[in-house]
Order: sequence, then structure tokens, then C-alpha cells
Amino acid sequence: MLSLDTLRKVHIFAGLEEAELEPLNSYLQQIQVEKGDYVLQENSVGDCIFILVKGTVRVCKELVKGIGEDMADTQKVLATLDGSMLPTFGENGILGQAPRTANVIAATDCVLYTLAKRDFDSYARQHIQAAYQVMKNIAEVLSQRLNTTDENLVKLATALYIAVQN
Repeated sequence: MLSLDTLRKVHIFAGLEEAELEPLNSYLQQIQVEKGDYVLQENSVGDCIFILVKGTVRVCKELVKGIGEDMADTQKVLATLDGSMLPTFGENGILGQAPRTANVIAATDCVLYTLAKRDFDSYARQHIQAAYQVMKNIAEVLSQRLNTTDENLVKLATALYIAVQN
């Protein structure tokens, strides 16, 4: 279990009271992932969200579809997440059965906590207001990521346009 002080620092749990955090904490499951192992694989379907509490992971996206045998050669690192910031990823896992949108690979040995969709749903039935706040926080995180993706897409399109013009 995470301490309530640590749990309060996780962005998606912002705004929850101690009485709402305590039962949520009981649903979290600790996992350990070794350096080099995949935490998530792009296009797989998962049913949980991850909270990184120790270590570093790389969020990568396969850029070249169907070309080349070695996936490591065709991946672009989109972000590096450090456990000291208590980042979350895999939010689609508790939103529904959407495929994972990137690979997440342990850059170091890592300690993470997971929250499964079935457990979040059970929590939500008993703590409707708290679950609403968590979903609102997740929506904010996903909105920020979408804006960043849009900005990067414009940069990529601009670079491609310039390259084609030369």
C-alpha cells in the first residue's frame, strides 16, 4: 500500500479527501518491473492504470509500421517518466477496452502500482463523487497529452512540407 501522503501527490487523485483515498488505496496492487521489460505494449488491450513510484520508464511509439524486424530501431521516445513525479499512464485501461497507444518500457528497475478497471468500478459505486473527481482528473491529463500530440503533429507536418519543397 502507498502512504496517504504519497497518494495525495498523484495527479489523478487530486481533490480527494482522506476518507476517499483510504478505500481507494486498498485496491492498488504493487508490481515490480525489471529494466528493459515492457510495462505496456502498443495496440494491446489492458484493463488497468499504472502509477510509477520508483524508477524510470520510457514512453515510445513505433514510427514505422510494418518495416524492419527490430522494433527497437523504429521506436521514438516520446517521454521519459520518473517515479519521483508519481506519473500515471495507461488511463485507457480503466476507461474502456481501447488499445494501448504506446509502448512503456522500464529504463531502470521499477516499482509501480496498478488500479484495475473492475476495482475502480467497485470503488466508484461506493464513492460516486470521488470517482467523478478521478475521471475529471484523468480527462485533464488526456486533454493535455492530446494538445501536446497536436503540437508535435504540426511540427512534423511542417518539417515534412519543408523537406518536400527542397
